[in-house]
Amino acid sequence: MRRIAFAALAALFFCSSALAAANTAGSAFAGRWSIVARSDDPNRVQLRLEYSETSADGNSNSSWSSSVPTAEAGLPIEKLRGPIGPVTFAIQREPGTFNCTGSAGEGSGAGQFTYAENARFDDALASRGLGRPTLHQSLELAISGTTLAFVDQIRSMGQRPTLGEIVRVVEHGVTPKYIADLASLGYRVTSLDQLVRLRDHGVTTEFIRAVQAAGYRNLSPDDLVRLADHGVREKYIAEMRAAGYTQVTADQLVTLRDHGVTPRYIGELAGAGYKNLSADDLVTLRDHGVTVGFVEHLKAHGYTNVSVHDLIRLRDAGI
Repeated sequence: MRRIAFAALAALFFCSSALAAANTAGSAFAGRWSIVARSDDPNRVQLRLEYSETSADGNSNSSWSSSVPTAEAGLPIEKLRGPIGPVTFAIQREPGTFNCTGSAGEGSGAGQFTYAENARFDDALASRGLGRPTLHQSLELAISGTTLAFVDQIRSMGQRPTLGEIVRVVEHGVTPKYIADLASLGYRVTSLDQLVRLRDHGVTTEFIRAVQAAGYRNLSPDDLVRLADHGVREKYIAEMRAAGYTQVTADQLVTLRDHGVTPRYIGELAGAGYKNLSADDLVTLRDHGVTVGFVEHLKAHGYTNVSVHDLIRLRDAGI
């Protein structure tokens, strides 16, 4: 499996400049593909599409990778899992077709593609008042697997998006499933900017489910973004709940995370006799550098059962 991957990628490396030159010259758009069989699911493969462009602003590289059903990858599974050899196949998408050549076998493959637009899809966009996409826009729509049904879904959300805005949405990973999953969790987002912001900041449906399971069911999309940005992720929420902090607000979770209050820190304080501390006490102790080591130092000098207030006062005094 490693032989085909390294050999193919080496060949693609040397042809990258030629592909970029071809794209700049305005010929059929060219790029690179790679496919790897998934060991955990025989019915899916990891498909990667990438291309380079050269413009007045310099060179740019774009890539897309996703787990897709084997049938959607275009490469027959017997070619992918069989002996290493040359392959020619097509990846069909509504906006256009990726005509692929290269080599594959023993579970992986790689090569080059040329991309051709689907005139019927372009006509359908134009009939909806969106105009015809540029070759670059068509390529981005095809790479992301955009369908006319998804375009209509976006247009039905109460806005009048431009084609450029639709391309931006799909480039940022917003899919029909993502929108549907948000709606099933109570977030019927109609703003394209909000959808992109949620996706860009890592607000996944798994994250929302974890937040809701922790009791935070009425948070706004902005609240979700704030939690994600401040590192209040699924693991942190679960560990804080396990530590006994099941009633803190979302704002308190953000404050605790920002001030470095970890479940481990809470556990160490509890082991030293400081249990069930308030969120404010935890933040203050952390801010003033009160560690378990400091508590043990005080105990060694006869200071036992010291209050939180006195711990902070003694720490500030340099004792």
